[in-house]
Amino acid sequence: MRTKIASLAIVAVALLAACGTDDVAQPTSSIAPTTLPETTLDHSETGMEHGEHAHDAQASAEDIASGFAELRNGHHAAIELVTLDSATQAQLDGEIAITQEVAELYPTVADAKAAGYRRAGPYSPGLGVHMVLQNGQGFNGDGKMDAADLRTPLSIIYSSHEDDGHIVGFMYYSMSGGDTPPDGFAGPNDFWHFHTSVCIVYAADGTIESPFGADRDDITDELCSSVGGSMLNQTAWMVHVWSVPGYEVADIDGGLFGESNRMLNCSDGSYHSVPLEDLAKYKYNACLSNPS
Repeated sequence: MRTKIASLAIVAVALLAACGTDDVAQPTSSIAPTTLPETTLDHSETGMEHGEHAHDAQASAEDIASGFAELRNGHHAAIELVTLDSATQAQLDGEIAITQEVAELYPTVADAKAAGYRRAGPYSPGLGVHMVLQNGQGFNGDGKMDAADLRTPLSIIYSSHEDDGHIVGFMYYSMSGGDTPPDGFAGPNDFWHFHTSVCIVYAADGTIESPFGADRDDITDELCSSVGGSMLNQTAWMVHVWSVPGYEVADIDGGLFGESNRMLNCSDGSYHSVPLEDLAKYKYNACLSNPS
């Protein structure tokens, strides 16, 4: 199975300059990359494997042919959704309503840029483009999603890197640490994940590249250094939230917190990425049909 480019906004946390404030995304005037302390998660003891996702056993011939069935996003437990009781569902609905308020503030990439967000990696099929606010917030130390955390996602996800790219979702991050995923959102359906072996390359304008993707066993410190990068051996916990109207993810694909979104396909309708060895060539779009 092909490894995905995988939530490239996660490399942005190495800036110690991630998302928003309690009032959501205040503009910043400077970008100062620093180093993120790595986590000490041991997924060999958590039952977390790379690519155990919702549609594995139910993949249709169409999803296999299009490449959607091959999409993977980090290390996480098997995704098995449960029906929430009414009280828990009401709590989750309230949390999601706040994320939708944030979405209204930043409908386009241009809006995100104006607030100090910067691109982290190319458009990736199933994941879109991650934009990260670089002001040192958004790490969520306790892993609980209070209103302030909900209003400061580490990353906002867009349909393209162009200024008119529109918002499609979010990625939240937690530095709560440990082998157990954070409490996160209400209910047990938010399956948090982490990534390993991420080579991070910083640009002068604040954008971030991960030329070799993530979760690969063949990326060495030496190889990363050869492209001017720094290795992040393991990230902390993160989760995607597909709460933007029109970009909801069906339960069969993981639901609200699914690892991939089939609305974010390539120009030919497929989900095929460029070969791993070619990732470094493309900063803006990693689709095999129209890389750039």
